[in-house]
Amino acid sequence: MANASTLAGTPPPVHAPEQAHGRDRPRGPSPKTLPTLLGVPVLAWQLVFFAGPLLFLVVVSFWRVQSFRLEPAFSFDNWERILGAATFYKALLHTLQAAATATVLALLIAFPAAYTIALRLQPRLRDLAIALLVIPVFSSYMLRIYAWQIVLSPMGIANSLLGALGIEALPLLGGAFSLQVGLLTLTLPIAVLVLSFALSGVDPSLVEAAENLGCRRLQVVTHVLLPAVRPALVLAGSTTFLLAFGDYVSPLFMTGSNPPTLSILIVDTVKSGSQWPRASVIGVCMLALLGLVFLLGRRLGNPRRST
Repeated sequence: MANASTLAGTPPPVHAPEQAHGRDRPRGPSPKTLPTLLGVPVLAWQLVFFAGPLLFLVVVSFWRVQSFRLEPAFSFDNWERILGAATFYKALLHTLQAAATATVLALLIAFPAAYTIALRLQPRLRDLAIALLVIPVFSSYMLRIYAWQIVLSPMGIANSLLGALGIEALPLLGGAFSLQVGLLTLTLPIAVLVLSFALSGVDPSLVEAAENLGCRRLQVVTHVLLPAVRPALVLAGSTTFLLAFGDYVSPLFMTGSNPPTLSILIVDTVKSGSQWPRASVIGVCMLALLGLVFLLGRRLGNPRRST
C-alpha cells in the first residue's frame, strides 16, 4: 500500500547514511606538522654531512701525530704552532686580498652586465644571455682553468696575438692577474645571474618615475636600482668572497701555489708528515672567518637596517 507522500506526488525524503566516526577524516600529517616533516631530511643531511664532519675537524685539531699516525689527545700544540707561524698569516693575508679583489671586480663587472641583460635586452635575447651564463656554472671548472692556461701561457693565444701586433710576450700566467682570471671564471657567472634576477624584479614604474622627474641614467642607478637590489648585491658579493676564499684550483694551476693561499697551505701541511691536526687548525680558522663574512653579509643585506 502506497504511503501518503507517494499519493501526494512528492518523493520520499532521502536520508544520508550515517558516517562512521573517524572513517572519512583526511589521512596524513596535519598542516601544522607538514613543514616540520619536510624539514627533517634537510636537517638530517646537514647534521650528517656538515655538522658532524665539522665537529670531527675541531676534535682532530687537538690530536697528535706519532710516527705518521693520528693519536687521540687533547693538546694545544697544533694551535700554538699554526697561530704562531708567520707562514700562516702570510697565507691568510694573501687569501683575504685575493678574495676581496675578486669580489670587487666581480661586482663592478656583474652589475653593468646584469643591468644590460635585465633592463635593456629584448626578452628573447635576455633568455639567451641567461642560458649562456647558466652553462658555465654547470660545466667543469677544471676544464675552464685548463683553457685559460692555454690562452695565458707564454706561447699561448694571448701572447701570439700580441706578437702579431709587434708587442713582446707578457708574463700573463703565474701571477696575480692569472689568479684573478681564474677566480672570476668561477664566481662571475654566479654574480651576474643573481643580479640579473634581482634587477628583473624591480618595478619598471620606479625607473620611469625617476626618469620623468628628470633623473639621469646614473642617478636612476644610484638612487633607485642600487637600493632596490641591495640584498642581491650583498648576496652576490658574499658568495663571490666565499668561493674565492676557499678556492684551491686557481691558486694551484694559475699561480703555481706561489704565494700559497690557505687552501694550498692545508694541502702542504698534510703532506709534511701527515699533519692532519695542524691542517685541521687551518680549516677551522677558515670556516670561522667565512662564518663571520656570512653573518656580516646577512646584516648588510637586511633591508630593514640602514647603512
